[in-house]
Amino acid sequence: MFNNNYFLNPKRKEFNSLRGKIVYFVKLPLVKLGLWLGFQNIEYSYVHGSKSRITLGENCSTMNTVFNVISGNITVGNDTLFGHNCMVLTGTHEFYNGRRASLNNPPLEETPVSGRDIIIGDGCFIGSGVIIQGGVNIGSNVILGAGAVVTGDIPDNSFAAGIPAKVIDYF
Repeated sequence: MFNNNYFLNPKRKEFNSLRGKIVYFVKLPLVKLGLWLGFQNIEYSYVHGSKSRITLGENCSTMNTVFNVISGNITVGNDTLFGHNCMVLTGTHEFYNGRRASLNNPPLEETPVSGRDIIIGDGCFIGSGVIIQGGVNIGSNVILGAGAVVTGDIPDNSFAAGIPAKVIDYF
């Protein structure tokens, strides 16, 4: 659709009807114009890595989330909503003796290609500005407070917030 890594939730099933197709193709030139004019609050996301490493469930809204899939896969369950400016990051860099691995002599592999998968359950709400680090599982029906940094697993039916994110309450 676009010649870059921005997309309009392509995994969402928008073509359930003829009306859905017409609405999509009417919106497309307007969205392109808005992006060209510099509007950044249009619902789009950026993927760093292969888009095939992302699985979005039904009725997800990713807003302007950044997905980094360099070091793992990302799976998002059904009915999950992201606020503005979220980051879901599988990527990491290796360091040896305080230096990036690629700067050593001989150069070493700096970025792993697997092992840091992120799984987000069904019915979650990810507040604005949340950062989710690789290698975590977020259960179903979880609410993450704005600005949280998720570095560990979050159980089902809970509210978590803070840096690092900790469970505040269960429901």
